[in-house]
Amino acid sequence: MSQAPPRTVLEIDQLCVKFGGLVAISSMSFHVDHGEIVSLIGPNGAGKTTAFNAITGYLQPSSGEARFLDKSLNGLKPNQIAELGVVRTFQKTSLFGGNTAFENIMIALHRQGRQELFGSLLRLPNMHAEERRLRDRADEILEFFGIAARRDELASAMPYGEQRLLEVAIGLATEPEVLLLDEPASGMNPTETMSFVRMVERIREQDITILLVEHDMRMVMGVSDRVVVLNQGEIIASGPPSEIKHDPEVVRAYLGTSAPHA
Repeated sequence: MSQAPPRTVLEIDQLCVKFGGLVAISSMSFHVDHGEIVSLIGPNGAGKTTAFNAITGYLQPSSGEARFLDKSLNGLKPNQIAELGVVRTFQKTSLFGGNTAFENIMIALHRQGRQELFGSLLRLPNMHAEERRLRDRADEILEFFGIAARRDELASAMPYGEQRLLEVAIGLATEPEVLLLDEPASGMNPTETMSFVRMVERIREQDITILLVEHDMRMVMGVSDRVVVLNQGEIIASGPPSEIKHDPEVVRAYLGTSAPHA
């Protein structure tokens, strides 16, 4: 019996982003299938974060389209795209620094709370049960990311590597179908990075598809099913890590920075 073909959850079709006369991304096309970890890599200024911004509504593409489960994301606001199930993190941490780690997770979970507004206002009995469920879930997520000991610390006071983990934890709390991680290992030491690689694999095991932008090539080559390489706004290569790290165009693109290595 033949296996069903993989289901594409995110499709980027000839996406183009221009800033005045500058072409930041030129006719970019790639897809991400359900359950995959796909990395988008390239030298500084290649257009990776611009691509994330266009996919998640922070920029509107000049032409082309981003689709989630065949639904166009063009013209939607970031919060509308997140509500569909496409959630992102940022290069720089975007936490509620004056709130504790636990409160940061609760804020994300409350956005996903299943009770209707009137239930919240009237404080119906089942609302108390819902609140307990959310608090338990917040503690589970902190435990999952290994930062439960920081539960009651202000996010701004946490070590930077743990702040990065907290931001991904917030993304997970929104129960996404696709999680876009923008340089999540930035600022982490090698030990923290390898621990995060295992964390990404565990997130995938929760039936979450991942699109990753990351400069750490050891991480990219170790965790990705496929790698898409951008250079000067154009895709120059796409395929499994074993092919990408030996691709002559990719090596040329990285000369002067850091060529990919296993």
